[in-house]
Amino acid sequence: MSAQQVRRSLTPYGQENGAPKDQAIQGIESPAPQVDRGDDSRKETALKQVSTRTLYSYQQRAATFFYERDAAFLVAPLGAGKGAAALTALADLVRDGHRRHALVIAPKLVAATVWPLEVTLWPHLAHLVPWLVGELAGLEPDHPLFDVLIIDETSRLKDPYGKRARALLRIAGRFRSRWGLTGTPRPNSSMDLFMPAAVITDGALWGRAFVPWQRRHFRPRDPFGREWVAFPGAEAKITASFGTVAMTVADEDMPDLPPLNVVETHLQLPDPVMASYRAMARKLFTTAEGRTIAAASPLIATGKLAQMANGFLYGAGNDDAVFVHDLKIEWLKELVESLDGEPLLIAYEFIEDLRTIRRALGQVPALGGSTTAREALPLIEEWNEGALPLLAFHPAAAGHGLNLQHGGSRMAWLSPSWSAELTQQAIARIYRPGQTRHVTVHVCIATGTVDEMKRDRVLGKMSAQEAFRRHLEQI
Repeated sequence: MSAQQVRRSLTPYGQENGAPKDQAIQGIESPAPQVDRGDDSRKETALKQVSTRTLYSYQQRAATFFYERDAAFLVAPLGAGKGAAALTALADLVRDGHRRHALVIAPKLVAATVWPLEVTLWPHLAHLVPWLVGELAGLEPDHPLFDVLIIDETSRLKDPYGKRARALLRIAGRFRSRWGLTGTPRPNSSMDLFMPAAVITDGALWGRAFVPWQRRHFRPRDPFGREWVAFPGAEAKITASFGTVAMTVADEDMPDLPPLNVVETHLQLPDPVMASYRAMARKLFTTAEGRTIAAASPLIATGKLAQMANGFLYGAGNDDAVFVHDLKIEWLKELVESLDGEPLLIAYEFIEDLRTIRRALGQVPALGGSTTAREALPLIEEWNEGALPLLAFHPAAAGHGLNLQHGGSRMAWLSPSWSAELTQQAIARIYRPGQTRHVTVHVCIATGTVDEMKRDRVLGKMSAQEAFRRHLEQI
């Protein structure tokens, strides 16, 4: 029997089947229970907190939407509890005998910390790696692993040539149900929708071949095909088509959040630094502390310019950083001092940024690319308990899915991000349901540098993202 042949009950979860299921499902996307380290009373308190939580009405609607469809997206604001809706639908399908298991694919740190911590009833795999495709190929078609595929943050599959997305596309059809969760469905353009839609619908929506679909709806802006623009009316058609397999949660359905304030601080770099900066921009080489540092291409030079804006230049490698200025780290030190112990999340871009932060402020703990799940879990817990005055994080490593709203309401960026999606996702770590305080995000911008380009690029993309999501709400 397919999922479309049955309808789930809208009875609030936990009022019909007992507390254990209620605890397991409602805990997802809710404030994380404390990790059990042998303190039974602490564990019992956490479970009591989880068991009292109920789903919002939009989460109930989303659970029904998933229950009745074998291919579906949930587009909802960051922190809306998309995982809770998906797991509620899965629990009902399992309860009713229509499905048995689920494979959950999520960003590495989220898969290794958030899902296992908050959901204990269902089996999960931390992440999909290439060898898994081969393992799945050898399983029988009716193997329970092929019941439900849940992809947390489908925007990570947006690259139609990416190995991860293409590998998933090869096996997606073997899953009886495929659900995608995202708060940023099209980070850059409507073309970002193709590959996630191909995986979730197994090609039923727009096919499985990207290039023919791209040429039907877009044309190249330049002779080399680096940039593409949509044909007149194409964006509306794509959005309407995507809306047939997606449910969108409107902002007004979300629980009220406290105010969000973004404070930009613009710093004027010294004249000698700007002269060196302009030399790198125009000639692809410059001097710093008596050393000549060159960029092999304009693209590499752009990265060098971002380094200079932050206060350093990489020479022979990431371990060879040349000092340029200290204005940004001085800005951060003054900010920390002015907060007088109030917890602060610090977003960094380069490894040298983190080294500079630690030289100035001590051994600040960090959630970065090299942070293991074993290391991350206690840091997340300590932050949410208010035990960490400072926590550094890299937006690409810790910008998705983590619940950090209970430990603080301040965030600082040494420089803007290049990515609108990462910016939006990172801010949503503290600006999400459960946050009770006014949220302030401090951003340091070096005037006349790529910092301004990054800022403008991000703001432009975020406005396009918002326009797309709001349009989906009207379908």
